[in-house]
Amino acid sequence: MTISLQFIIILTYFVILLIVGLLTQKLAKSEADFLIAGRNLGLVLCSVVVVGEWLGGMSTIGVSERAYASGFSPAWYNISTALGMLIFGLTLAVVYRKHHVYTVAEMIEKLYSRNTRVVAAVAFLIAYIILAYVQVQTVGSVMASTLHIPLNAGIIVGGLLVTIYITAGGFWSITFTNLIHVTLLYTSLITVFIIALIKIGGYGGLFRALEEAGRNIQVYKSPFGIGVSRVFAWIIGGIFGAFAAQASIQPVFAAKDLKTARNASLLSALFIAPVGIMTATLGMVAATGKFANVPNPKQALPSLLMSSNFIPPWLGGIALAGILAAILSTIAPVMFAVSTILTKDIYHLLLHKEATDSQLLKKSRIFTLVVGLVSIPLAIYLRGFILDTAYISYAIRTAAAVIVVGGVYWIVRGKRIPTPKAASWALLGGTFFSLLFVILKYAVGFKVDKVYGALFSSLVLLIIISLIDRRKS
Repeated sequence: MTISLQFIIILTYFVILLIVGLLTQKLAKSEADFLIAGRNLGLVLCSVVVVGEWLGGMSTIGVSERAYASGFSPAWYNISTALGMLIFGLTLAVVYRKHHVYTVAEMIEKLYSRNTRVVAAVAFLIAYIILAYVQVQTVGSVMASTLHIPLNAGIIVGGLLVTIYITAGGFWSITFTNLIHVTLLYTSLITVFIIALIKIGGYGGLFRALEEAGRNIQVYKSPFGIGVSRVFAWIIGGIFGAFAAQASIQPVFAAKDLKTARNASLLSALFIAPVGIMTATLGMVAATGKFANVPNPKQALPSLLMSSNFIPPWLGGIALAGILAAILSTIAPVMFAVSTILTKDIYHLLLHKEATDSQLLKKSRIFTLVVGLVSIPLAIYLRGFILDTAYISYAIRTAAAVIVVGGVYWIVRGKRIPTPKAASWALLGGTFFSLLFVILKYAVGFKVDKVYGALFSSLVLLIIISLIDRRKS
């Protein structure tokens, strides 16, 4: 009975999403409509797309997974991204919007050169393909726990669902489904969070229960339970990642004016941070073992919400739909970021400069479909900690952010100091060191976070090569 009720609730939600996606197909009449909603988004719609992009599998399943073993500290993931969007809203949001571009790589071309744009596009493709398959993994994890189906089956169903509705309506589809996603996520998550605190006896009761379960209570209470180095890497990645995140900046491109672009970025920060605290708390509640048996940390949150010892089945079904909503609200813009980059930075720039609007619209839909289908096998065969894997993409975007910030603000006597050559090498170096640090971690236990490698390598290369180039000229 429990499983069937939750299944019906989630199935109903999926049907609603498909209907919305198909209905928005009528709005995507041109390339601009499909990729950036015709630059017509107001404050509310622009904000929910930004919020939805950040509040995905990493903010829910990923944070609860880490909180299950480490306590409060994984909430820094959400806090760092909120801080990043706050700073972005105060600085670069207006800069991006006023240039009327489609991609971050296109913005980089305006600052540097066409070749630098191509390098940036390749780096972003690596970053967002990683993010796409990680998000598909998380939706598969939730569906596996909820419907008692194999993980791979959950990955296939979730991946196909998102692929269908974003291929139909493009950015308009993402906009309206994210409005539904974010509303459902917040209402269900706040409700479950309050119930959890009441049932466990507040945070005092939670820590007593964790101690009774044999957990290291000092680690769970500490804001740095996962390590100071990792927390600061997340903060750096969150801030710099926001400066060059195609998926969360694409709504800024779609904003109807400069004021909307800025205010939507600022407003999103207020909604991003609290989710980390709530999901970390729920992860710790699962770790007490009082309400649910958790087969593995990845399924801490789904297992808790599935337990009739914790909440009634009908509320569990709605709450699980809310978690799925969070994941789907991120998968869609992340997948769409990849297809937008392929359309504008690869196909239109390099392969078919004279493509008509109808041709670009057709290619956009084809790329969106292909990206969605390719993400599914990647999610099945490439596994790892959700937050760890996702931060490879943050590291790459950190390198891109360095050259964007340098290009916008490092100006002396009206002359931009960073050179196209320096920017290209900084991107290449940052991407290389991000991947190298990951390989070294698993090969020899290398402890330095990949974000540090991306930040310092790209910064050093940008400064040194730019100064050398300027001295020669």
